[in-house]
Amino acid sequence: MFKRFMRSAAVQKCIGFLLAAYMVMVKYTTRWTIERAGVAAPVINNGKGLIGLTWHSRFLMLNAAWKKNWQKPHVLISLSRDGALVAYTTEYLGLKTIRGSSRKTGGSKAKGGSSALRAMKAAINENACVVITPDGPRGPRQRLGDGPLRLSKLTGAPILPCTFAVKNRIQFRSWDRFVLPLPFGKGMIIWGTPLTVPADADERDIKKYRDQIENEMNIFLADADRRLGHDPVDPDMSREPRS
Repeated sequence: MFKRFMRSAAVQKCIGFLLAAYMVMVKYTTRWTIERAGVAAPVINNGKGLIGLTWHSRFLMLNAAWKKNWQKPHVLISLSRDGALVAYTTEYLGLKTIRGSSRKTGGSKAKGGSSALRAMKAAINENACVVITPDGPRGPRQRLGDGPLRLSKLTGAPILPCTFAVKNRIQFRSWDRFVLPLPFGKGMIIWGTPLTVPADADERDIKKYRDQIENEMNIFLADADRRLGHDPVDPDMSREPRS
């Protein structure tokens, strides 16, 4: 009964609005420290399409990093019923949404993969930012799937990772160790190293770039959590999505 209530469109729209308003409050009441902004600036300032990455556990903080005059974010969100709540929240924050899967971008088995791929390519061609949580929606936690790399290879768009941490927070015991940031504290935004996958990259190259991005994101996230007084979250040892 409760699950049915929570999955009704009216309830999810109401919760999405409240959650979006809450995240705006968190954004403006948190004292953010931004690191490696100079690394990200050339990719953002050229005004062309790009692929933004952040881990599923921290995606609520995305609005803290992005400025209104930058590329318009289009957030990839799963087609699950739970994903609808995230979509409503995203739209209330003034962002665009793309519904589908990032696990096998360009593959025939991805749920909504073909339509999502077309939408992501169109957004990049319109000089927007496609935002992907590469370990969502089912994990494994803090493991990078191949989808964003294949999208970069296909479009020539650079991948720009970003990690977030906050001092005041509630951390859930979910598969991703989801973090709900609390207002009036300190926060940290760390930009990762941009990377563009060459059009002629083979499977070995894809794995090399995947490991490179994943390792850096996890190092930065663990460092940020420690500096704000929290134990770091270890990545899931598996690379297989949860059932």
